[in-house]
Amino acid sequence: HRPLVTRLRSAVTTETTAAVEEAAVFLPEEGRDVKTAPATLVAQILADVKAEEMLPAEMLPMISRFIETYIGVVQSDLGRDPESAVPVLKQYVELVEAQIREPFQFDPYHKAVYAPVDHYDMDTAFMEPLIDLEDSVLLGAEHFATMKAQLDRGENVVFLSNHQTEADPSAWSAIMDRGAGQAQEGASNFVRDLIMVAGDRVTTDPVAVPFSKARNLLCIYSKRHIDNPPSQKRKKQMHNMNTMGEMLKLLGLGGSAIWVAPSGGRDRPNDDGDFDTPAKFDPKSVDMFRLMASKVSLLKKTHFWPMAMLTHRLFPPPPKVGTDLGEPRIAMRGSVNICFRPELDFSNAQNLLQFADGTTDLDEKDAARVQAANYAYAECDAAYQALLHDATARGSPYYP
Repeated sequence: HRPLVTRLRSAVTTETTAAVEEAAVFLPEEGRDVKTAPATLVAQILADVKAEEMLPAEMLPMISRFIETYIGVVQSDLGRDPESAVPVLKQYVELVEAQIREPFQFDPYHKAVYAPVDHYDMDTAFMEPLIDLEDSVLLGAEHFATMKAQLDRGENVVFLSNHQTEADPSAWSAIMDRGAGQAQEGASNFVRDLIMVAGDRVTTDPVAVPFSKARNLLCIYSKRHIDNPPSQKRKKQMHNMNTMGEMLKLLGLGGSAIWVAPSGGRDRPNDDGDFDTPAKFDPKSVDMFRLMASKVSLLKKTHFWPMAMLTHRLFPPPPKVGTDLGEPRIAMRGSVNICFRPELDFSNAQNLLQFADGTTDLDEKDAARVQAANYAYAECDAAYQALLHDATARGSPYYP
């Protein structure tokens, strides 16, 4: 492998340095010391899995910088032998290569893949060095027993949440499987059964697919991507309709827990690089879930729970929303933090919040839709502010 390793080492050093500097621009001051690994080890991993042959040329630098920063966390933050990261990194790159050779097609309702490759175990092993469980918290844990009882009765639970990183599903697992939430009865089975509403980015980008296959997903095409290319618009719309049909079936059968971000995407930093508030909820998204719940209300009751996640340190999102696949991934160590708020009662939404300025010209239906979304968002934001306050109070090295 010597000549190949030499070529890859040169590419890794040049491309990764530029990528790390670019990504660090929007990170908080204390997060700008992104760790990197010896280029020779990264190049050796890529050579062993024949990455130069199997990966598109434009993807190789992205994978290289991802691996380099990942090993940097293992070596610098944890003080471990960098070679200890090699097995899971090789497995991950091989799964990316397999996705490029033969793209996996996600059904509208995708069930987690445990064989022949256990993607859940791979996800857990990959994320282990990146998640600091000692600094991770679950606020509002007292609500979990109520949620679990609702599910055990065959009712549905829908979480209306913000979303900060592609690793949010892994954050759920870390908290409920191995962290603060594991003390809750049934937490491990709950998080494995949890269904997540996923946009097309994480089901079409080969770098994200190995992790996405580990989860139960309701797969949709986002508004940003449904028109591109125009020739696929009708097909994508039909896919979304099929997904809504699958969700209606799940709610009708009962016992489903669904996590969704009504904002339609990840939170983004403000001009100062801070994540001070969650992204606003889309009223149409909240209304759609309420409509689905009402359609099955004679069969099964659906409960709406507001919550928030503070997780953006893991794979920080770009400062601006893009439409292209293949965004840079920078591995950093951080904690994962979740807060549950009391169950929503949409029948009281109008009494709890006054109409915002500028909504007086909306018709009654639109006004009610905005009111419900504002109510749900206010609870999500309250949960998020509680997480920020807790992180400050405990002296978290990662947040706020």
